[in-house]
Amino acid sequence: MSRGFENKQSRCWLLLGLIGLVTPGLVVSGFAYAPNFITKIIQEDTGITPAYENKEIDSNVAVATAPVKTRFPPEPNGYLHLGHAKAVSFNFEVARMFGGSCNMRMDDTNPSKEDEEYVESILEDVRWIRSGLYDGEDPWDGEVRKTSKYFDEIYKAAEYLIQKGDAYVESLSAEEMREYRGTLTEPGKNSPYRDRSVEENLNLFREMRDGKC
Repeated sequence: MSRGFENKQSRCWLLLGLIGLVTPGLVVSGFAYAPNFITKIIQEDTGITPAYENKEIDSNVAVATAPVKTRFPPEPNGYLHLGHAKAVSFNFEVARMFGGSCNMRMDDTNPSKEDEEYVESILEDVRWIRSGLYDGEDPWDGEVRKTSKYFDEIYKAAEYLIQKGDAYVESLSAEEMREYRGTLTEPGKNSPYRDRSVEENLNLFREMRDGKC
């Protein structure tokens, strides 16, 4: 059994936490969510009536529109906690309510803090949280994905944003960031590094990629 939720008592508390997210009367073969800004946007964009309003998804509408796809992307550097469990429930169920599917993706971009034990624990707990709601053993769509496999695409996207002037390399220390972000009563202020040129940002970013800084 996963050490993330390793005993009956912890799993009972988890269930109570998840049940607290669900509005009575809006449960369709498991957990379902009351209308919220996310489900309303999806409904407006796709024209699909979610399962809490129409017990069966209109397959003709679902096929005619792009499939609803969500994802659960934990970093495998520890065991799941209640906050993760809420994200699992929401991401998987919202996709299911709209006749879509959810990807399982490990955000494995920090190998110094990650471990295969955490990967297996996370997968076991996700299967348990979503058990009984799908035909197969795994509730996610296809294979378990890894962010590291898409690193080149992510890097190219970051360079594109820098070239467009929509991203920059930040050099503030952690203490300086706390100072610059402001407070509940005082506004934050712009980092002085926002004004670096595109060329300087690209050079610094490429040095980061090459391990030079």
